[in-house]
Amino acid sequence: MVTLGAIFMLYVLLCCVNGSAQPDETAHWLDQRSGIAGREKPRRFYDMDRKYFWAWTDFQSYLDCMLVFSVFGAAVTYLMIEFSPFVELIGFLAVFTEAMLGAPQIVKNHQNKSTEGMSVSMVIMWTCGDVFKTAYFVLREAPTQFWVCGALQVSLDIVILFQVWLYRQNTAAARRVRRGD
Repeated sequence: MVTLGAIFMLYVLLCCVNGSAQPDETAHWLDQRSGIAGREKPRRFYDMDRKYFWAWTDFQSYLDCMLVFSVFGAAVTYLMIEFSPFVELIGFLAVFTEAMLGAPQIVKNHQNKSTEGMSVSMVIMWTCGDVFKTAYFVLREAPTQFWVCGALQVSLDIVILFQVWLYRQNTAAARRVRRGD
């Protein structure tokens, strides 16, 4: 059943990509210019230019990259599935990636010296969920990587909440400017 669901999801995604308007058509409809100037070369995944990695000018390139990454990851996992340290590493990377989800927000808040546009109630709920999840890991004596990454996640949540307090004046000023007060 999972396989059919995944196939269906990929089919729908493909239909969306192939059936949607191109960026220049959409920009014309919105009476705007797209990010590509008349003579500027479009950047695509298969150009293999490191300078433009993840800064491509078409959506298909993002899908192609994810497909290559998924196929490569599946092949390596298939070949290494019996090697316990590899499996542990994959598990750790998965939990660590989730734990680091708040890091880009921290960087963005620091660069802007504001938390404008960020939902404080969402971060509070996020923090509560992470605290409960980490407590569950500790109480159930889950493997070390779970509670360590859970603690890291809670720490990042607290840093974001500290930024809300630290940048509260800048955030209020940005809201006034946006509203035209």
